[in-house]
Amino acid sequence: MDLKLTDKVALITGTGSQIGFGKGIALALAREGCHIISVDVDLEGAQKTAAEVRALGRKAIAIKADITKKAQVDKAVKEALAEFGKIDILVNNAGRASGVRPFVTTTEAQWDIDIDVNLKGTLYFTQAVLPHMLERKYGKIVNFSTHAAHQPTGLAGAGPYIAAKAGVVMFSKTLAGEVGPSGININIIAPGPGATNFHRTSGAPPQMVELVESMAKEGLAATPQDIANTVAFLVSDVAKKLSGQVIEVFAPAGSPGGGAN
Repeated sequence: MDLKLTDKVALITGTGSQIGFGKGIALALAREGCHIISVDVDLEGAQKTAAEVRALGRKAIAIKADITKKAQVDKAVKEALAEFGKIDILVNNAGRASGVRPFVTTTEAQWDIDIDVNLKGTLYFTQAVLPHMLERKYGKIVNFSTHAAHQPTGLAGAGPYIAAKAGVVMFSKTLAGEVGPSGININIIAPGPGATNFHRTSGAPPQMVELVESMAKEGLAATPQDIANTVAFLVSDVAKKLSGQVIEVFAPAGSPGGGAN
């Protein structure tokens, strides 16, 4: 299927990890013909991803930005527009979890990390890019939640992270209704456990890390390619009738470990 993404310009956050969803998304969109703006607080990682995009024959730049700092976000978008003249696609992939612990022991600092990175970072980049999209009456935005935010009991001990990711969902749905008439689609991907470094760096307890790594070995965890394929579909005009939708990407419920996050 031709997704008709040739010469579209995509800005993707969280592209620094060389085994993460962000890099997978950047390479998949590049293979579909997109030019890439690779954004991460880890500039070296973002540059490596951009170099691989260029090796595929597409244009790419790397920009360092802390998504929790509005001034840095605004500067990154300004730099991207100066380079490419447009941003057709925004993928707010960057995220972080501050740890898993009983709610009564959570700290203000933990809440600040989870909300600033996962929710406010998404708000900042969306607000910075949206005026340009509204002016052109065209745009595709994909934001990231988590499968655990849609479970009856969330994920015990991860209240700040789950609350932030659930906030991303309702923000996205509300904005989708607001800007849909202007030709802008906004959708949400909610991955289950991922075959990335996220679970190792999120302060998850050892048993959770072991579960996710076991799932990855058995092919049950979401891979960067799984996520990238979903993003590519959502940002194409093949999916132009989809907006405000949550797409969960995780192992089938009947699989060992399926549905965990």
